[in-house]
Amino acid sequence: MRRAALAVFLIGFFSLAGALGWQAFQARARAASVLPGPSAAPRPAPSAAPGELVDPISPGRPARIDAARASSADWVKARPGFQASRSSAARGGAEPCAPQRVDTRAFEEWAPLSRGRYITPKANFLDASGRFNLVIHLHGDDPVRRELVRSEQRFVLLSITLGPNQGYAPLFSSSRAYQAVIAEIEQTLSKRLGRSARVRHVALSAWSAGFVGVEAALAQPVSRDVDGVILIDGLHAPRRDRSAFEAQLKPFIDYAARAAAGERFMFVSHSSIDPPDFASTTECAHYLIAALGGKPEPVRREDALGLELVEYFSRGDFHVRGHAGNDKADHCAELAVLRDAYAALGRRWAREPKP
Repeated sequence: MRRAALAVFLIGFFSLAGALGWQAFQARARAASVLPGPSAAPRPAPSAAPGELVDPISPGRPARIDAARASSADWVKARPGFQASRSSAARGGAEPCAPQRVDTRAFEEWAPLSRGRYITPKANFLDASGRFNLVIHLHGDDPVRRELVRSEQRFVLLSITLGPNQGYAPLFSSSRAYQAVIAEIEQTLSKRLGRSARVRHVALSAWSAGFVGVEAALAQPVSRDVDGVILIDGLHAPRRDRSAFEAQLKPFIDYAARAAAGERFMFVSHSSIDPPDFASTTECAHYLIAALGGKPEPVRREDALGLELVEYFSRGDFHVRGHAGNDKADHCAELAVLRDAYAALGRRWAREPKP
């Protein structure tokens, strides 16, 4: 019941249709670019200037340490600060909840599946053995495609966006349900390509209310097959019932520990939105960090769509990035960090030896 109430709250608080204009997205954004090939030589590792942190998620954009800002004594349970939201003018004219044009010619058009729809790059997404990298994203279609294009990764994207009266947890309520999704995309691509196509790596990605589906998947034994988890401003839990709070976040803590050890990849972003009835994405992200014995670093950096980075934590392949802002525009703008998360995931997968 708590999970259902939370999902209804999230979808109601940020009306999906109103926030992102899905019909406008579907009618627009048909333009495109060709994805560049891999670099001929690896780039040298960047070094940090005094007072800066090199961000492994975005190596070319260091974050400035905000040494003047002191964190709360009880920072783990503290409610979000940074409650001001920037205007469009302060964002350089960006409207985060409006459609954003992007060149998509390097990808095929959306194609339907029994649940959701998928896109593939037009070329070079299968390896020599016919395997491909798959991202299953919950809650969002065209904005996620936009960020995948900007990440310059050749992932297959399967996106599932449900209506306001539907929940994401049943999608992966059993290992069999998860395996059925994988089997369908493999069979569909094999038929379309005229050759065997099998998944190599799988990442679960979610924005807003979609995190509930990721939680359901991580609670199943099949989670051992999930190599990456990306949560964009959508990790919530009950605030008043501490035992329920801890129980809901346990699958994420377990996965974060594996990512911190380098066994998996996990990226969590949060805004500074403070919901009245549930623990915010800030509080939940802090709980994950504290569970690993860490503490976020106060930083400053300008990110895409007018986001202002204010918190940073990385250990191994577990990463948390926190932004200022407490309005709908800030919630929409969080989707722009997908480009960096997908790029970092692609670099991880590229380092692994070919089967």
